[in-house]
Amino acid sequence: MSFEYTEITDPLFVENKGQTGEDDYIMVRAKQYSHVPIKIPNWTPQAHCYTTLFKQYEQELLEAEVYPDDVWVISYPKSGTTWTQEMVWLICNDLNFEAARAESLQIRFPFLDVSLIHPTDTSSFERAKNTPRPRFIKTHLPVSMLPKRYWEVKPKTIHIRRNPKSVAVSYFFHSQGIHYRGSMDTFLRSFVREHQFYSPYHAHVIEYHELQDCDNILYLSFEEMKHYLPSVVRKVCEFFGKAYSKPELELLYQHLSFKSMRDNPTVNYKSRDPTKKGEQFIRKGEAEGWKKELTPEQIQLLDEWTKEKVPNPEQRKLFE
Repeated sequence: MSFEYTEITDPLFVENKGQTGEDDYIMVRAKQYSHVPIKIPNWTPQAHCYTTLFKQYEQELLEAEVYPDDVWVISYPKSGTTWTQEMVWLICNDLNFEAARAESLQIRFPFLDVSLIHPTDTSSFERAKNTPRPRFIKTHLPVSMLPKRYWEVKPKTIHIRRNPKSVAVSYFFHSQGIHYRGSMDTFLRSFVREHQFYSPYHAHVIEYHELQDCDNILYLSFEEMKHYLPSVVRKVCEFFGKAYSKPELELLYQHLSFKSMRDNPTVNYKSRDPTKKGEQFIRKGEAEGWKKELTPEQIQLLDEWTKEKVPNPEQRKLFE
């Protein structure tokens, strides 16, 4: 067996899982990882949080095909993934705004591994397999769980990260819009115990930044995009060997503005549950919106969590 499965026995999780809608959560650890080119000495991957659906799709994950002309966007959830996907798709497709507005980002940029956490009519791995090339692939998988072919092929990849407090707030509202029934405080305490999908969060970010000989990966941050979008766009254009005129780039910046993204139905997915009237997918798009959303006690909880999980001062810069 390529993966090890364990139940979550944390008392807080067990006490709340029936009320919060997390009954089928489990922890999954990759047992085969020697092919991952990571610099961390004596590295052993941690278990990550999924649902019991993982067992159903583990073979499809292991055998997923990867092509040299693929373009991948990788992140921990709620790190600016959708914004990055839209930017990357347009830069790679000659700024074809008409085509971008005509087709949902979910179709243009399939989510490879969503079947591991949510029921889907069709396997998300099958959907990605049948997507016409060149494919654009989104994933939240940690380095230990990427398909083996990924490391053989090394397709062009963008990795996006975001401040943990921003991630925590955005992840709560996102989860609330789909299935989560608990309070923000309960969610945050579960989050810092690594019991939300794809957690542990810090390990995900650090492990991607500790890969070696992976010049196929360009690293970005949400905060960098928010404050220096033209600079980020230039880096991404150079990464993909693209060049555009100043007027063309101005149209791209306008298209990628928060207002434009929020008003764009092809990227701002509607809630999967029509009975829910919460926040829409693209909510506020702020770099430091957590300052308005979190209590001082919650901020302290998240800051102490980062200090505990990231003792290395250089690595901690990834979470500022």
